[in-house]
Amino acid sequence: MGVKVDTNWTYNEIRTVVMENEKLRVVVMPELGAKIWQIVYKPRDKELLWHHPRMTPRKLQLHASYDDHFFGGWDELYPNDETESIGGETFPDHGEIWTLPWHCAIERSDEQEAVLRLWVETPISATRIVKTITLRAGEAKLRFRHAIENKGRRPQPYLWKLHAAMSANESYRIDLPAEEVRMESFGSPRTGRTSYDYAWPYAEGADGSLHDMRQVLPFGSGVSEFQYATKMRAGWCALTDTKDGIGFGLSYDREALPSCWIFASYGGWRELQTVVLEPCTGYPAGLADGVERGTHKTLEPGQTALFDIVATVYDGYRAVEGIDGDGNVTGPEFRSHQTDPMSSRA
Repeated sequence: MGVKVDTNWTYNEIRTVVMENEKLRVVVMPELGAKIWQIVYKPRDKELLWHHPRMTPRKLQLHASYDDHFFGGWDELYPNDETESIGGETFPDHGEIWTLPWHCAIERSDEQEAVLRLWVETPISATRIVKTITLRAGEAKLRFRHAIENKGRRPQPYLWKLHAAMSANESYRIDLPAEEVRMESFGSPRTGRTSYDYAWPYAEGADGSLHDMRQVLPFGSGVSEFQYATKMRAGWCALTDTKDGIGFGLSYDREALPSCWIFASYGGWRELQTVVLEPCTGYPAGLADGVERGTHKTLEPGQTALFDIVATVYDGYRAVEGIDGDGNVTGPEFRSHQTDPMSSRA
């Protein structure tokens, strides 16, 4: 079928753009922060992104609470995460861009490739952000380029990160090439401990037992966890359904996105079940704190930061050992009789 782009749909009165080829159907919402609302793997009719079971998307005001409007799907955050005052300005919860309406234009649409360009200028940080999404014929990959330009006269401290909320249950596993991970002071983690560092993937619990943090837990566990990798060997992360061998991975330049955050609720936060993959320019959640530590960056006036990401939907793996810069996955192959999702100690 080649590649198709359709701009003639709305969802809850929100304009959408549908990009589609033989393998993927992707729904983008330019009017809601350029959110990616759906990624469907067509050969298996599998939706990869998570959607809130009790809310549907709607247009929002700039300073809306993120947690109270966490519809799901895939957002991006800039220039901050938690609400805080920077340079005399108060920045919204989870940043400026997730509520803003973005402009969009189809740059290319033919049998071989579709290219969608989205852009916005922020009201507080005086930043211009351009996101380009490319879908090619025959590929189960989305290729992204983000360009973030400081149009203002002052240096702008920032973090920029992906925030892809994924569907997940106890048959799923998380893979990432992390060395050190920080368990933050949030929620009720399976270890019974917060605010400590550990060597991925095994975290020591309050009782001295080891917990394999790659294993996604069932809804009934009542667990919620917020952690971030402070040292990564490479730039990728992945979430795999070990029951059917289908997964979702992100690959990117580790120098540009040196940290990967993972938020997970296994029934423990607001009765929700999701894993959120969050490659980021730094850590922690506090922007001012990270600037003081030297772990968050500053965009100088006129400077542009570029980020290239490949999102891959893969089929036929039970775990991931690596994803290269073009989104190609390596790892142990899926076998239908495989019953223990953690039997491969990657």
